[in-house]
Amino acid sequence: MNGFMRFFLFVYSIFLSLLTFILLFAVIDDGIFADLLSPLSNMVTNPVTRYAYVAVLCLVLISCVASIVCVISAGRAYRTKLRKTDIGSVDIGADALESIARNAAMSAQAGIKSVKARVTSGKNGSIEVGISATLYSNVEIPSSMSKVQERIKKDIERYTGIIVEEVKVKVKQVEPAAARVEAR
Repeated sequence: MNGFMRFFLFVYSIFLSLLTFILLFAVIDDGIFADLLSPLSNMVTNPVTRYAYVAVLCLVLISCVASIVCVISAGRAYRTKLRKTDIGSVDIGADALESIARNAAMSAQAGIKSVKARVTSGKNGSIEVGISATLYSNVEIPSSMSKVQERIKKDIERYTGIIVEEVKVKVKQVEPAAARVEAR
C-alpha cells in the first residue's frame, strides 16, 4: 500500500470516527441535536430503532479503529531496514527480505512445492518472517519445517545483518508427489 493510500485511509478513518462519536452523543442527549438533526431525533426516540442505531454506530466505530490500527501498522511493517556503513547507508526493503526468505525455503530441500513469505517488524529493529507453504505428500512436516525455519533465519541474518526474531511456518496444503514418466 503506497503512502498516499495509507494517508487517505487514515484521514477517512479519523473522519468516520469523529462522525460516529457525534452521532453517538446525539443518541445519549437527543435534545442538543434536535433542531439540526430532526430525522435522526425521530429515529432515536423509538426504542427499537434506537438500539439498532447504537449497534450500527458501534460497529462503524470499531471498524474505524481497526482501520486506523491497520494503516499505522502496515506503514511500519513495510519500511525499509536501514543499515549504516562507513561510507553511507544501505536500505533493505521488505520485498528483498521476503525474496531471501522464499529462496531460503525453496533451497532447504524440504519438499516444498511453493511458498509465500511475509516480513513484519519485530522488537528492537528485528524482523518476524511468516511463510505459507504448499508441500509434497512425502514430507515429514515437523522436521522439514524446522529445517526450513533454521535456513531462513540463517540466510536473512547472514545476507542482511538483520536479526530474525521469529520464523512462523504455515502449511496451507499438502499435494501428492507426481510420478515421473521417463521417455525412452
